[in-house]
Amino acid sequence: MRVRKMTENKTPNAQKTQILTFPYRRTGMGGFDDTILISFHSRKVMKSMLRTSRTGHHGNRLYRLLPARYLMYEVSRSNGGNLYCTISIITVKEDGGIVREKEWEVVREKEQILQLEDLPKEIQEILLSNKDSLPLFEYVFLQDLEKEE
Repeated sequence: MRVRKMTENKTPNAQKTQILTFPYRRTGMGGFDDTILISFHSRKVMKSMLRTSRTGHHGNRLYRLLPARYLMYEVSRSNGGNLYCTISIITVKEDGGIVREKEWEVVREKEQILQLEDLPKEIQEILLSNKDSLPLFEYVFLQDLEKEE
């Protein structure tokens, strides 16, 4: 994760916007990497810009954020089909620093480490309300979604 500072605002009480950059990958063999940030305040996925190479297989996802707490959904799938997912609570500080307050490893390779119900209630609700915007969500929480049906 790389952080770049935006141009500082000139008004006295305005907060500085920070730019966070995360790697993105989508291969023709099934490989995939992406990071989605969700606001705790609005409980919605943050708007981002995806910049990819000409082929569209590699690139970066950029977020322009105010200092605050965010839920970070990181997902990766290897070309061989191994799945990885980590959910974190991060704080973006005014100086551009990032603090990971809490982290849950959900899936590692073929092993389901945590179920959706193992996460705190607020995190469960935020993830479920945004599941259509979270890549590979149906694979990460496959057993949980089967129970709902």
